[in-house]
Amino acid sequence: MQLTGKIALVTGAARGLGKGCAEAILERGAKVALLDTNESVGQETAAAFTLKYGADMCTFILCDVTDKDQLEGAFQQVVDRFGGLDLVVNNAGILNELDWEKCINVNLVSVVRGCHLGLRYMGKRNGGSGGLIINTASVAGIYAIPASVYAATKAGVVGLTRSLGMDYKFDKDGVRVNALCPSFTATSLLDEFNASAEDRREMDDMVERGGLLQIPDVVKGFAKLLDDDDRNGAALEVTLQGLKYYGYESGPWDRA
Repeated sequence: MQLTGKIALVTGAARGLGKGCAEAILERGAKVALLDTNESVGQETAAAFTLKYGADMCTFILCDVTDKDQLEGAFQQVVDRFGGLDLVVNNAGILNELDWEKCINVNLVSVVRGCHLGLRYMGKRNGGSGGLIINTASVAGIYAIPASVYAATKAGVVGLTRSLGMDYKFDKDGVRVNALCPSFTATSLLDEFNASAEDRREMDDMVERGGLLQIPDVVKGFAKLLDDDDRNGAALEVTLQGLKYYGYESGPWDRA
């Protein structure tokens, strides 16, 4: 996707992976709205980006993605301020097995809503010009990990992405939808893992065996999804072994 002069919205963008993705977008010449619940850090990030990339290139919007009205209002603010929308990155996420309903609301429900809003503002059938949605999923949406609720939310994001990426939907909306599926990454998400002692031990052991990605490693995968214009409904695995599109067999309705 050619981003020069485009407009992007990124959730969970104050720090960590969301911040890294937002900067990758800015480096390619697009304007970015940073959405997050952490106002102080979000404002600091926006100020740093503004200093580096220009006064009109970045804005921060305080937004709880689980609040329907706040999220809808944030999308409208972006369109009102910048004049349109071309790229949506649904990145906000938590790793909380004890407050599992919140985990589902942040990681899955808000992503569904973010996709619907992206299609509303970018979809050609609604008067938009088309665009791209990138959903932050995880290898946990493909392989088993001790955090079962988190895994379920990320599997949901992968399924949502693949289904929204069906050809007939793209033919009407002109919006591609892809998923970024990183392995364990050195961010605050792991530090804030809230689960039983047993699950935490198992997770620590899995991380020790598998190693940790750094944010720039994952941003490389994000950049690939920006560049690969022929990909739609795709899930890109990002691991220490590199980048790989996850393969799926066709459904029984497609088999001879």
